[in-house]
Amino acid sequence: MAVELKNHNIVYFPMPKVACTSLKMLFFQINEGRIFEIYKEDGKLMHIHNAAYGSPSFWDVKHKDYENMIRIALIRDPVARLLSAYSNRVRYHRELSEQRIDLDLAKKLGVGPNPSPDEFFNNLEKYRILSSSIKHHTDPATTFLGPDLTYFQKIYRIEELDKLTRFLSDTVQQDLVLGREQTGGQKVKFMELERQARKNLTQYCLGDYALMKDYYQIPSEISGRFPSAAAVETVQA
Repeated sequence: MAVELKNHNIVYFPMPKVACTSLKMLFFQINEGRIFEIYKEDGKLMHIHNAAYGSPSFWDVKHKDYENMIRIALIRDPVARLLSAYSNRVRYHRELSEQRIDLDLAKKLGVGPNPSPDEFFNNLEKYRILSSSIKHHTDPATTFLGPDLTYFQKIYRIEELDKLTRFLSDTVQQDLVLGREQTGGQKVKFMELERQARKNLTQYCLGDYALMKDYYQIPSEISGRFPSAAAVETVQA
């Protein structure tokens, strides 16, 4: 299910690498009156995503439950989101290291562990096969938000997190502070990629740019035009 704000008729549809962890932590604090803390259960590490709120596919949500609720989406430039996924999940969490992937399968696919940014984006579909986490964090925005943003009553760009926080603060009549989670990892800029990697990354994101056509423009892998470059450098959530 999506993330509901209890007693306020509001529901948030989370998308990985779009301040997802930070917002879930904030919703938990509002709903439960305490800060979420990681714990272990039967030897398994329980974090906000598996203990409290998931990031369900749009198609798996029971939309009838939310017909009369204010539906909220937070969006991000698709290329910036994928660059953040590489920085955080590959560089920082090392989810494509030798210890985390099937090396025999990787060899059959023609890729290796710990890929550089160019290797990663030139072989994105193969790395998505090797890691369920990488797949989850690079799934298209349409997976989480559906085919049409008109479904949502309120849409915020990640550059407008202050507006979203203010809306939630006004709603619950509390002064809320949104933390910054999952920011680890050396950042990668679009123009640091080789031309072919820029082209592959852009093509992979075309569907999401179509979804967000009123909010973000497609970068040019040739000229390097990237309208939201500031967001790539400053927002990693």
